[in-house]
Amino acid sequence: MSLKRVTLRDLAKKLGVSHTTVSLALRDHASILPARRRQIKELAEKEGYRPDPFLSALSVYRLQKRPASFHSTLAWVNHWDQPEDLRSRKEFDAYWRGGSQAAERLGYRLEDIRWPANISPARFEQILVARGIQGVLIPPHPVAPDWGTFDWNKFSIIRLGMSVPVPDSNVVTSDHLRAVLMAFENMSRYGYQRIGLVVCADFDRHLGGNYIGGFAAAQRLFKFQHILPPLLTDETVYLKQPAKAKEHLRKWLEQHKPDAILSAVVQVPAMMRELGYVIPQDVAVAGSSRDVPVDAGINQNPEDIGRMAVQMLVSQINLNERGVPAIACRTLVESSWQDGKSLPCKSPKVSV
Repeated sequence: MSLKRVTLRDLAKKLGVSHTTVSLALRDHASILPARRRQIKELAEKEGYRPDPFLSALSVYRLQKRPASFHSTLAWVNHWDQPEDLRSRKEFDAYWRGGSQAAERLGYRLEDIRWPANISPARFEQILVARGIQGVLIPPHPVAPDWGTFDWNKFSIIRLGMSVPVPDSNVVTSDHLRAVLMAFENMSRYGYQRIGLVVCADFDRHLGGNYIGGFAAAQRLFKFQHILPPLLTDETVYLKQPAKAKEHLRKWLEQHKPDAILSAVVQVPAMMRELGYVIPQDVAVAGSSRDVPVDAGINQNPEDIGRMAVQMLVSQINLNERGVPAIACRTLVESSWQDGKSLPCKSPKVSV
């Protein structure tokens, strides 16, 4: 048996094409006709071609050592009713900024490609194909898109967050459960004893119950003396019936008398002030993300989430991994704690 490794040049010589053509075909590049791609892939499989890991490592090293040249566009799919609202969220804008920087470093460009409501999924797919797009990044959406007959086998895919359940692709998101544990541990160490959680019930369902799960685990791990039930109100109530949501909040605050809360709801700090509460003198508040308007709480490191998502997407493109994987992978990015005036340290034993 011959131990000689089959190379791109060997395949190119047999077919009478350039090794560049073979390389592009094996990566499903749109510049190579589908028939030619099939022919090259069939020959590669027959000849037992496998990428040389040492050459791949050398290629990565060279890429890191020189300015990136433009390869292609990565699609940031925006199917929001009001497309401008997507990046008005601080967390999502940070996803974009981290992803854009990573794309530029790797020789790609991340582009906000908007999918209007009057364009069918099939037509949107045609637009992406016509533009030679191979990589699709799906940011969070308030309403999950209906993809219809969209052919995912033409694209590499990464989702950001858990709000879009289809396609069941690889996903990069925050480790929400560990972030909640971290937050409650810090709040307890800072001297707070009656710590509550305010989260939208439907939002937590999207996350698989990670906020409620983290809260329950924290109570057991840190042996809280006072067990406060979480305030669970659907997001639609905050958006469409704010008076009703504020009344729920008022009753919960009066009944359970927390000295600190972790809020995953952006409207809560303003509602508390409208109810006459002074933050942090009456109740200290930590936020679960940058969109909650307080300065203490969880930093989900969203720039790193965007960066990791693009790096994984480019890796899938280079490995010719297209479509929905048989087993999807979830990559969890660690959060960090952010001190702030909205949740000052009460315990003299803790150095902030």
